[in-house]
Amino acid sequence: MKNNTLHTAYFKLFGLVLLFSLLLVACEKKEPFNGVAPDYKQNAGTGGNPNQNNPTVTGTTTLSNPATENSSLPVGGSGWSNPTCPSTNSLALKGINGETQVTLSFAGTITSDTFNIASVPGPKMCAMTVINAPNQPAGITWLGKSGKVIVNITSTAINATFNAIQCTQPTFIYPVVSVSGTLSCSQ
Repeated sequence: MKNNTLHTAYFKLFGLVLLFSLLLVACEKKEPFNGVAPDYKQNAGTGGNPNQNNPTVTGTTTLSNPATENSSLPVGGSGWSNPTCPSTNSLALKGINGETQVTLSFAGTITSDTFNIASVPGPKMCAMTVINAPNQPAGITWLGKSGKVIVNITSTAINATFNAIQCTQPTFIYPVVSVSGTLSCSQ
């Protein structure tokens, strides 16, 4: 009888241990479901939605470019003014003619050198911004994409000369505004 009671006690103990083990497994925190879920491509890897900074247009709504034709912009000469002549530590050179503004931005103090046009100023690189280019819709900003700028500094003036700098809108690669001429400033 003693042996039978011992077997029953072991059987009950085994049943309780098994029951608690099943409860622990059932209540254990599960990993999130890794199936299809809305997310952006850069967060989800190769799948997911397109880049959040470059939306895909769906339906009948389309982006429309207000500019439709290439144009050229001669800079310098009659009608152009330089509202602020760069000091010896200036990082920009600006020219204005009516509503049109052309700005060259440099990473450091302007020096005599040849600079490549870039989206962001850096060593031997400068950025060009054109606001309200003639023969284009008003209010559009154009950014320099390619070309060279030659800067010559004397004791009396700063001259930045460029030819056929190709400028585009931030969201459209066509049309282009081709900018040529000289931004000058007396020191």
